[in-house]
Amino acid sequence: MTSFAGLLLAPGAACMAYSGDMRVYRFRGGRLEERTGDDTVLDSGVSAGTVSPDASANLIRLANTATRALGCEAAVEVKTQVERTEPGDIFLVCSGDLWGSVPEHRITGILAAHDELRLAAGLLMDCAHEHGEPEQMTCILARVGDI
Repeated sequence: MTSFAGLLLAPGAACMAYSGDMRVYRFRGGRLEERTGDDTVLDSGVSAGTVSPDASANLIRLANTATRALGCEAAVEVKTQVERTEPGDIFLVCSGDLWGSVPEHRITGILAAHDELRLAAGLLMDCAHEHGEPEQMTCILARVGDI
């Protein structure tokens, strides 16, 4: 089973496609915002209103099990969305190994403190490794330039 997230930056727009537990975040004006959702057991139930907050505690052990991913079925629905961008926006495409182990406030701090995206990506991965995450995680950063 494979998760997927893709990002295409075009003049004035970000086109995103995703399936599984990969995420795309946007960092703008000092704020980090999740732009895609997860296709996991817990997120699917909470979003559909079929899982109460009390019941969600019982699903924690299955919480990150993907409900849609490449390889689960013969065909998979890949969600897509397009949104406007602003010069200076930074997009982060990352796997659950990163977003699941590094708190959002720490991701925000690293992106705010480091203009060099290669350095910021390395620091984000170092933070995840400090929390015992594996070497094969995904962490991609891209900045929108002036139009």
